Amino acid sequence: MSKILIVVDAPGPAEFILPVIPRLTTYNLKLITVGNSPTKILAAYKPLRIDSEAEATKIYTEINPDILLVAMSSLVLGPYVNQKITELAHADKKKIICFQDYWANHRHAMNFKMLNFWDVVLVPDELAKNYLLEDGYSGQIVITGNPGFDRFRDLDVAAERKRLRAKFGIAEGSFVILHSGTGTPQSYKEDEITFNFLAKAVRELSANLKLETNNLKLIFISRPHPRDEEPGRYQRLAPDLNLLDTSTIPLTEDILPIADLSVAMYSTNLIHACYMRIPGISILLPNAGLKRLEKTSLQDFPPNNLGATIGIYEESVPKLKNEIEKIISDSSYRNKIIETQKKYFKLEGELASVKVADVIS
Repeated sequence: MSKILIVVDAPGPAEFILPVIPRLTTYNLKLITVGNSPTKILAAYKPLRIDSEAEATKIYTEINPDILLVAMSSLVLGPYVNQKITELAHADKKKIICFQDYWANHRHAMNFKMLNFWDVVLVPDELAKNYLLEDGYSGQIVITGNPGFDRFRDLDVAAERKRLRAKFGIAEGSFVILHSGTGTPQSYKEDEITFNFLAKAVRELSANLKLETNNLKLIFISRPHPRDEEPGRYQRLAPDLNLLDTSTIPLTEDILPIADLSVAMYSTNLIHACYMRIPGISILLPNAGLKRLEKTSLQDFPPNNLGATIGIYEESVPKLKNEIEKIISDSSYRNKIIETQKKYFKLEGELASVKVADVIS
């Protein structure tokens, strides 16, 4: 029986590979995780957690896999277990299949070193394929979709929205803004700048008489990133705002149907919102998210120029407030966003988890 070693070092890739594992029953699987978040997501499969490159060398030698199935993540600060095991497998001339949970993560410096070690890269869509080609990747690229998004196919967003709003006591007619934080160790400063800017707009919107006249209550939820080392960050930054506590639901994508608007810097929850047909705003300020994206030769996340999400690129509270007000009050504007989401974010045909398993086999 062939032996596959799976290495996962971030929550996004963990969610990608989770639905695929049950489909690989003809293989002897060994699973390695790095850090708390992916370990928790994959806990049912009892992964071996490794937190140093030295451990990686030892464990790789002991396992001696036939195939390496390795994540592509945006890990910047290490430990570089993913990179170390990839280098070892490449030196042994083992087949290496890489999976990419969203666009262009390989442009982070650590992953760029490994680009031409991969025999095959599994990507979510055509856009991701184009980024790889632009960067000179010469191996095989297979568009599989993201298996982590298969679960959205059967999700009744309206019913789930009703259930969640009842659970948290949100009155009919309320407008819910869900902020997905990106306060990771490498991005927390930019995340705080972004959140403070959003909080200013929320304060002004909450005080807007027009909203009160329409009997509309604004509800604000802010969720920390799974790798945020300060989960109480947003309460500290905005103690005056009545942030709705949804911590009883661990995953942000599970609370997302509650929202009328998803807001983030460059969180994958903006992509989840597109699949759920919820309008999204990506805030990429010149001194915050945009600067970090430019380091990876990107200007957008997600690509707001498509029109499936709205991009805010300047620290203008009136501009942000105006966009939110249009989403609240202009049904034709909302519908245009949702129609574009339907065009670019499709869940059709064979399950992504099946496609991924087929490529590995």
